Amino acid sequence: MVESEKRLSEGRIVIAESDFQLRAAMSARLGRWKGWKVIAFAGGRQALVAAAQFEPDLAVVDGELCDADGREILKAILLQSDPLSVLVSSRREEADKIIGLGIGADAYIEKPASAREIEAVCKALVRRMEKTLARKQTRLLKVGDLSISPKEREVRMGEREVKLTKTEFDILLTLAERPGEAVERARLAEKLREGSDFASNRFVDTHIKSLRKKLGPSVVRTVRGIGYALKITNGKEGGQ
Repeated sequence: MVESEKRLSEGRIVIAESDFQLRAAMSARLGRWKGWKVIAFAGGRQALVAAAQFEPDLAVVDGELCDADGREILKAILLQSDPLSVLVSSRREEADKIIGLGIGADAYIEKPASAREIEAVCKALVRRMEKTLARKQTRLLKVGDLSISPKEREVRMGEREVKLTKTEFDILLTLAERPGEAVERARLAEKLREGSDFASNRFVDTHIKSLRKKLGPSVVRTVRGIGYALKITNGKEGGQ
């Protein structure tokens, strides 16, 4: 997503860590790296409020915060802005790791952990994301007669250029990355960062209608009870 690419180039990190020394050490280390801006909190509630405005690229959250369950705080942050994320926890049970990764954490680190170790994991996640974005930027996606250039944000249906809004393009790109497969409305809504589930779904539906007007009524098919899928056959549109 272009918005993610923009934010990665700017670099913003939110830290929620109850241990003062570890919080200070992480802030110093990560703040020096690439000159990224870091905000850090001892409590989860403050971190959650700040993250809503800060829209971080990376979130590092203590699983056992002083005022909240760190797993729930991280889950809420991920729903707000979907950053790269690290859960740092003193819980050693396998079930807790599964829960942490299940809510969307990209990495799980057991305490005791040093700031250097956490920094290394964060750097590895960011480098992996940057490589993925670079690959996506340079490739041309083709689905039947449809061509999508993520870097230029251009769409063509055969020889015809199709002008899309940013939101329409983001929806189409998400569908085109999994051609023929059903993509849940909730996933599309999350990509677009809408509010409530109901409002988000309606928002997605509205833009799907607009895409169909521009690309053809059968290009994006409805998958009943799930969401939408991109279906195009060469030379003509596929059935809905």
